[in-house]
Amino acid sequence: MKRMQVPFPFFKSYRSHQVSLSKAVVLGMTCLLLGSCSQSRRLPALTEAQTATLDSTAFFGDDTPSEFLIGKFPQHQCNAQKDSLLGMDVLHLTWWKGPALSERKSFPWPAGKPNNLDSVEALGGISIWIKKTGPSQSDPVIIFELEDHSGMRSSASLAARHIPTFPLDTVWQEARIPLYDFRRGRNQTDWSDLASFNLRMEHFGDVEIGACQLVPHAPIKKVVRRASKRPHTEIEPGRFIVFEENTDHEWGLGEFGPDRQFIINEKRGRSKSQALDFEWDFSPAPLTLEAPKFPTHTVGFSWNKWQALAPPAQPDAAFIVFKLRNIGVNPGPTAPLPIEVGVADADGNTSSMALTQDLISAKGFGKWMECRIPMNAFEWATEDDPSGLGSIEYIYFQFSEKGHVYIDDLSVRF
Repeated sequence: MKRMQVPFPFFKSYRSHQVSLSKAVVLGMTCLLLGSCSQSRRLPALTEAQTATLDSTAFFGDDTPSEFLIGKFPQHQCNAQKDSLLGMDVLHLTWWKGPALSERKSFPWPAGKPNNLDSVEALGGISIWIKKTGPSQSDPVIIFELEDHSGMRSSASLAARHIPTFPLDTVWQEARIPLYDFRRGRNQTDWSDLASFNLRMEHFGDVEIGACQLVPHAPIKKVVRRASKRPHTEIEPGRFIVFEENTDHEWGLGEFGPDRQFIINEKRGRSKSQALDFEWDFSPAPLTLEAPKFPTHTVGFSWNKWQALAPPAQPDAAFIVFKLRNIGVNPGPTAPLPIEVGVADADGNTSSMALTQDLISAKGFGKWMECRIPMNAFEWATEDDPSGLGSIEYIYFQFSEKGHVYIDDLSVRF
């Protein structure tokens, strides 16, 4: 695949009715040569091996898109069209909410290109050119994923710190997502053996996608500073459904082998409605006693399109609520279940608590039980101790050891 050489400085956006292509090329090349653009920044120094990884891997460029990307699918449609301004084929993606989990576009790792990103996590990023198709369209929810050969994924959602204008508008922009932002699922994804780069399309959206490739990355201070000043959305009082038969925004669900099943399935018994069906076994191998490479598994959920919310004004009056049926290992009369429930903020801070007997009693083994976790059970940032949670980006469940549970009617209440 040929690399697309975009003649504009990083993070510059442009409009066809404002500047001609020839003038833009001259402006862009001048900025690149003189290094005088206001958006310029010092890129990290790379070794020869790091340069080979970050400077040669293109997932989508000016070649004709692969046929498997094009067509109409149950919950999205993808067409290729020529963009006169970029002078290349771009992808036009339209998606909608349906009865199944949101769909994704998967770009296989280019043959012969290094697929081990462990050594460049702090140095690289994903560059992708993107725009919304019309001003009246809703703000699209786009998730970027790095997937390994076992199907495990690390993900990051498009945020204000990645792009000059957020939410997206109808102007072509280059988004830069640093690799260290792919935090969701990072500790259960093998970055030494990556298989694809994915675009996941949640809820509703209509966008065009241009060149997409790995690049050396350094944050642009102006964009990051402006994003840091955006106030978090205040939480409205009420009950917000996170999972009930289906979910709009999740990461970590999937079938990852016989010992790691995190799926949506019919409940056992008379009810045939859907529930979260989680079955796992991270016990050491019987003969070698070797622990699994990833001894935990985390599943996360958002009800606010992954956008950060301000901390609850009254944490003691706010709750994570769900029903759980334990049909796996009985923990005994005192031990907690091998499950933690937590909250993560926009800066990657997390706080969690175990499902102890006072929350889920062992006497209810095999029965549906409701669990209510107050938000004051988590560590929140204060003026005296700013190290705690500064916002709510998503809630999560982390599983260890061995077990099998159903979870249903997951919501948050404020």
